[in-house]
Amino acid sequence: MIKDKYLVHADRMAGQIIKASLSHEGFLLFVHKNVDGDCVGAACGMAQVLRNAGYKAGVAISEKLPDSMEYMGVDDLVFDPMDYADRISVSNYMPFATDCSESHRMGKCGRFFECGRKPLIIDHHASVSLKDEQFWIDGDASSASELCYYTALMLEEKTGRKLIDRRAAVCFLTGIVTDTGKFAYKNTMPETLVCAGELTELGARTSDISYNMFDRKPRNVFDLVTHFRSKVEFHADGQIALLRAYEEDFWQFGADDSAIDEMPSVMRDIEGVELSVVLRISEGRIRCNLRSKDHFDCSTFATAFGGGGHMRASGFNLPAEEHTIDEVAEAVIRKATERLR
Repeated sequence: MIKDKYLVHADRMAGQIIKASLSHEGFLLFVHKNVDGDCVGAACGMAQVLRNAGYKAGVAISEKLPDSMEYMGVDDLVFDPMDYADRISVSNYMPFATDCSESHRMGKCGRFFECGRKPLIIDHHASVSLKDEQFWIDGDASSASELCYYTALMLEEKTGRKLIDRRAAVCFLTGIVTDTGKFAYKNTMPETLVCAGELTELGARTSDISYNMFDRKPRNVFDLVTHFRSKVEFHADGQIALLRAYEEDFWQFGADDSAIDEMPSVMRDIEGVELSVVLRISEGRIRCNLRSKDHFDCSTFATAFGGGGHMRASGFNLPAEEHTIDEVAEAVIRKATERLR
């Protein structure tokens, strides 16, 4: 059964959406850069629901969606606002962020999010502490997509219309499957499984999502991952697994940096490893992904480097012109070793 607290917040958010629709031309949804299944699933699912409710809605993303997300069929929901910068009157649209609440995490789209209007926000990052009637941030939730699904249910109730169609269901379930690690992580609660079951009844398929988001790999990506597995380092008596992914490695195999998105989780699952660390360069910044088991708080650790996220999965990024991967690696190893003693 869905927790009552979720439905209370979902009902409030649905009310805020209807209120916003009365004074805005439509909704612009925003996600964090270096997109993943949850931010895209939550935003595209909500955009589809909003369109079904009769509102204008689009998802602002300035990067190409990974090939693994082709099955979602959301090309008509997503657009790059940089292509329409001189034609979009942002003040006419309500900014709506999912799985993200800060403009500096949105890449190039952040400038459109900062339009001077107070946004709607649905997020589940524990490191975020914003509070407002138009914000729903719950660090205990499995995913932003689960919270968006509950909001969509309440929007259906308020409008008296069926709004969650198959495409919206696929989007929401993609976010849930992604952020729960195919329901294997500890953030999988009973209500999460109920939610997944309801989305399955609407036409979404866990098997399709799992294959595309986790298992499907082109040959060059398989070769790249095999290469990187041999490069994993172990520190602090095997408690830390660390990978330094240099740009030349990606050039060698003709793949982009998203090809190793699975590595933080793969490394964390090695027996004896408490913390996994993956460092790579993306868009001129050194990106660090952290994953842990039971005795290391990734969120507070990432905050010390200007990042944040969840207790078991977080990250941060630093300007590549000011740091090298090796410098960041040594700092992370030193600080993490101190915490693991």
